[in-house]
Amino acid sequence: MGAFEHVISLLSFVFALAITHLLLAVAGLVRAWERVRLSGPHALWLLNGLITTLANWISFWDMHTLTAWSVGMIFFAFALSFVTYLQVALVCPDIPAEGQIDLERFHREQSRRYIGAFLVTCLMALIGNIVLGDGMNVAEWGEQNWAVVPMIALALAALFFRRRWVQIAAPLGLMAVWVFYYSDLQAALR
Repeated sequence: MGAFEHVISLLSFVFALAITHLLLAVAGLVRAWERVRLSGPHALWLLNGLITTLANWISFWDMHTLTAWSVGMIFFAFALSFVTYLQVALVCPDIPAEGQIDLERFHREQSRRYIGAFLVTCLMALIGNIVLGDGMNVAEWGEQNWAVVPMIALALAALFFRRRWVQIAAPLGLMAVWVFYYSDLQAALR
């Protein structure tokens, strides 16, 4: 087993836990459908959590050609996977056995936490893209900041401007940035 396989094994567990957490929350919401008051902004942030997790997991493939991983790189990679998991865990509501599940209220009360975790994820990606992409020539990472910088701006807008139209426009803007990211910046795995 090479260095990449050893490190990606741990990261894959964290990313798999994030996706599992999200899928369990969605399944719980579907089971309790009659008691759920939906929220468009929350649904978009939930989708953003899934897309972010997949993007971060896929992006680590670009490091498969590195023959050595420093302890700092390993800790950074784990920290990025941890913050990604935290973002997903925070956007997923607990599903009580009884009572209404008001996702509008959940978004009002909890969104600063999960948007903040997304912002930290983006800031870490920005740093990683600069250090690894530009400094170590990891394929595509340097260019991915063309998507990360607008994501940071949209997350900041959603954190600090609580008007409803901003709470809808920011995650919609993220979806547009993700389309750009996946179509232009994330090449096929080779």
